[in-house]
Amino acid sequence: MKRFLCLIITLIMVLSLCACNKVSSDKTVINAENEAEVSAKKLDFPAPTKLMWEKSENNLGARYIFTLEEFNEKLNSASAKLAKSEVKEHFDFKNWVKMADNLVDDNGIKYSSYYYATDTLTITAAVENESGKVMNLGCGTSYSQFVEADAEYQYTIMLTAAIISMVAGGYEEDALEFLYYIFFDSAKSEKGFFYNNGVYMMNLSKAEGEEGSVVLFMTSPCKDEILTEWELIDYTKYEESARFDKE
Repeated sequence: MKRFLCLIITLIMVLSLCACNKVSSDKTVINAENEAEVSAKKLDFPAPTKLMWEKSENNLGARYIFTLEEFNEKLNSASAKLAKSEVKEHFDFKNWVKMADNLVDDNGIKYSSYYYATDTLTITAAVENESGKVMNLGCGTSYSQFVEADAEYQYTIMLTAAIISMVAGGYEEDALEFLYYIFFDSAKSEKGFFYNNGVYMMNLSKAEGEEGSVVLFMTSPCKDEILTEWELIDYTKYEESARFDKE
């Protein structure tokens, strides 16, 4: 558990400073059952109903407009309203644990990293110290557990990441399935995407002697330069997806 949390810390730090390195593997990341189901879907491109980010001096060039406690409240509210009740967990703000304090990004902005552990997954957050506002969010588990799990467990991880993105990005419930597909495609292709100024990517962290020890689905707002630096793909133009009608 301690090793897993240390790797989570590393991923948060790396995402805040630069793009994470992908870890290749001979294993199939996505369960075939998930792939068959998702490949048959076709959706429209949803838009946020409100602006949930603002410019910042941090290395990402942007941050969310809410604090971690406000995000926790929004997450509980959204989870309670979901028609399918995919997330039954009630997130008690007291259970957030600070992993590291006074970290410094390349622009000299101090931030802290936090995690919230449930029985099945870990939610992560990086928060600016001065403003108290959230920089990025993630949903993770061990790589081996994710790869070897059945389709239902993989769906739970990616769906939770999608719910986090829905709340953080200012989307309504009808966008949830679409956001899940972005994370699905990131896991399948090991590519990072951007959509409506949001970063959506699966990151892998490698422990010494182990391959892909942690998988973390992360989202954050960012400045335009990050799109090029991290080689992010505009999801609306992602040609490998079979879900969208070609013009």
